[in-house]
Amino acid sequence: MAHSAESIRLGAVSVPRPADVLAETLRRQILDGEFPVGSMLPAERQLVEDSGLTRSSVREALAQLQREGLIMVKTGRRGGSVVTRPTATEVLRSVRLNIEGWAPDAEMLLESRVAIEPWCAYFAAERRTEEDLADLRKINERTARAIEGNGDFVECKVAWHSAVSRASRNEVLFTLIEAVSRAAYRQIDRTTLQGEDVETCRKSLDLHRSVTEAIAEQKPGLAFKLMGIHLNAPAIVDEFPDGGTH
Repeated sequence: MAHSAESIRLGAVSVPRPADVLAETLRRQILDGEFPVGSMLPAERQLVEDSGLTRSSVREALAQLQREGLIMVKTGRRGGSVVTRPTATEVLRSVRLNIEGWAPDAEMLLESRVAIEPWCAYFAAERRTEEDLADLRKINERTARAIEGNGDFVECKVAWHSAVSRASRNEVLFTLIEAVSRAAYRQIDRTTLQGEDVETCRKSLDLHRSVTEAIAEQKPGLAFKLMGIHLNAPAIVDEFPDGGTH
């Protein structure tokens, strides 16, 4: 007598939504260069016909790509979906929202800053412009006034770190550190960011000035080392022990 097969225990099976499948197909074709920047995607009617999906699913897929900055929808007789690329500002907004929504703990965020910011200082020393240098020095002056009670010390502190990462002329590093820093500042109480006393604030400013001068003198190794000291990263301090320009 034949025995019946044992039943297979299955959990709930998740089936992708048609709009998500089409969006991923078009996204991959755009990123692979099958649809170059400036080219037009097939018309909505054509996508409906080719995919066999409903018009609403096709529109939802296109809306996803538009939110991601991969297409721009033009209206009118010659309108349609034009392939684009997201700007650094759009990427920063997206990364920032995702990190803040994810809400990793403050320790993880601070470790990420330790890993990234010394390299921002390193590249800033190699690539900074006179305008970058002027911005850093102005922020240091504002910080000094803030310590004396004429300004917001925390705001100046945030502005200086942002200016260093911007001076690195590496938009990937700048985008990552901006997103990580903003998420970290949201989790750390203002008293901690301010510092325990005026002397702590002055020591912080002294290190800002030291990093600024290393950047001004175009000494990337020294800038890297000093930023590591500023972020309390002892493992980084020995990376460039002589503080040279290598």
